[in-house]
Amino acid sequence: MPKILEKTLCAAAAAALLAGCGDNLLPGDDGGNFVGVWDGAAWTGRAWTVLQNDSLTVVGHRADPQHYYDEYVQAKVLFTGPGTYTISESAGQLAKITGGDAGYFPPASGTLVIRDYDAAAHTVSGDITLHAGSMQPAWNASGSFEAHVYTNFNQVPPRL
Repeated sequence: MPKILEKTLCAAAAAALLAGCGDNLLPGDDGGNFVGVWDGAAWTGRAWTVLQNDSLTVVGHRADPQHYYDEYVQAKVLFTGPGTYTISESAGQLAKITGGDAGYFPPASGTLVIRDYDAAAHTVSGDITLHAGSMQPAWNASGSFEAHVYTNFNQVPPRL
């Protein structure tokens, strides 16, 4: 390989490596996975959680890049470890967003079951069921997730 090409490739590789240093990603960080059902249809997306102070926020996100459409399953609970949590309408939400900023954001109630939490590995897994009764017809979502636990919302990669 000619020296100039070798130096150019090394410089490009170094620039690409350094460019990724500022996005708060952890090694191998891909958030996690959410697999479930939304209104009777299969629903698969990314999952992530934030444990900040004593609150755990669980988020499932499915993006449809073809139609610029996003769906979210979200719940926030006072976290004490593995167990079953009741989600009130003020702490749960099912959302459908179109165009990046318009959509529906109804409150949702339900249940969150945390099966496993590993503080050292920063991982959590569980099941969630939410019901948004204010929508006609009502929206229902349920599923299982395995996700990375971030310590603040700024750490969550934008791609999740």
